[in-house]
Amino acid sequence: MNKLLLFKLLLIGIYFFVVLLFFQEEHLSMSTKTLHHFSNFSFMMASISFGVIISATIYNLALYVYLKHKQYLYYALAQCASLLFLMNLDSLFIAPFDEIFGLKSIAFFDMTQLFMLLFSLLFLQSFFKSYKLSTLDKLIYAILLITLIDMLIVLIFSHAFFLKFIPIFIPIFLVLSEAIRYVEKRDLPFYLILIGWSTVLLVTFTEYFGLLKLLNITFPFLHLAIALESIILSLAIAYRFKRLEEQQEVQKTLLFQQSRLASMGEMLSAIVHQWRQPLNTISFGLMNIKRASKGQEKNLKTIAKLNEQVQYMSDTIEGFRNFYNPSKIKETFTVHEAVQNAHLIVSLSLKKNNIAFFIDLKSDLILYGHQNQLEQVILNIINNAKDALISSKTEEAKIVVEIENDAIIISDNGQGVKQEHRSKIFDAYFSTKENSDGIGLYLSKMIIEKEFLGKLYFEDSENKTKFIIKFNKSDFF
Repeated sequence: MNKLLLFKLLLIGIYFFVVLLFFQEEHLSMSTKTLHHFSNFSFMMASISFGVIISATIYNLALYVYLKHKQYLYYALAQCASLLFLMNLDSLFIAPFDEIFGLKSIAFFDMTQLFMLLFSLLFLQSFFKSYKLSTLDKLIYAILLITLIDMLIVLIFSHAFFLKFIPIFIPIFLVLSEAIRYVEKRDLPFYLILIGWSTVLLVTFTEYFGLLKLLNITFPFLHLAIALESIILSLAIAYRFKRLEEQQEVQKTLLFQQSRLASMGEMLSAIVHQWRQPLNTISFGLMNIKRASKGQEKNLKTIAKLNEQVQYMSDTIEGFRNFYNPSKIKETFTVHEAVQNAHLIVSLSLKKNNIAFFIDLKSDLILYGHQNQLEQVILNIINNAKDALISSKTEEAKIVVEIENDAIIISDNGQGVKQEHRSKIFDAYFSTKENSDGIGLYLSKMIIEKEFLGKLYFEDSENKTKFIIKFNKSDFF
């Protein structure tokens, strides 16, 4: 357990024992006398809040039925518990709801709060799974255990124990504060979760310690806070749902491309099989011609050139076959070889468009993984550079691949990436080219991050675009 978490738990423990020793009677005895009278406007705002909470509950239940994801079920149940808690709170203390609802039960009041805490924690745990926050699991399980014990106490004694001395916003705040410490990649849903919960926690804090009562303010702030939190978290869930659909579409595209590569690999294997015998025959014939030439230098030079072409054809078709029919076994390989193989695929197209290609080998970088996947990334970036150079009609066009001790830098001397496109260049389905699915750079970034635990980013300055693949040195051999 880290020191900061231990310090937070120590403060909560001190608060618990201070309240238990000096304010026990005040917290255990609870009056059911009506304390506030809502004005017509306050009554209307509270009623609207109830409607928003009910809508959010139905919305998340529908998402659960459609997606079968427990995250939506937990949040729907947490909203349902919040609704019952507010109804019971109003029945106990606030007119005219005390006559409308009639839920004057301390046991039910405590139980709804415990259910709010239970399902909120389960929702947060499920939500944070995508952020790989396994460090929070032990903390959440410990709070859940205490919550279940308190529920049992309510069933036996008709009132809670721990809840009386530690309000539910404290454990929620504890979990959120720990999540903030450990989440590295914070996206929009994460920030929306923080905003929504922070709003509720702030209002609950002021209500619990009577700060609004001191100012003699009677208004359904808590109702509005929970309703606002329902809207904000529903937006977060909707955004997450959209991202999930995008990921499914990307996965379908990836599977389609893999299927297409496999089909092309089978076709190329058949071509290699058909070409191998004729190439061997040509090579054997050249050997016989060489013997018959009896040292004639002109004939020998011609034969040598023909042998080079035969070998080039053999290497090229073999390279294509390996590229489209890769090994499924991870192995060590040199980045230089991967770059050469990727260049082999596109070399004729570069030559046809008068684009020079250079490899600057500063370090013989060795990696472990699927060589073909890195080749696909390199080939995709080279193809993009080639297309940019062709469209910009760059004179003395060139592509340079630098291999350093921890990175691959692929640069071209085209016109660079337009300012309005820079933030979207790695987004799925974004492309500035016609007849392009816009998935290449997105998949390239995903391959580098997931398969090689590296980073893919770009730099653009002075009409020169650099795509940089950065690796972690711990992955090297």
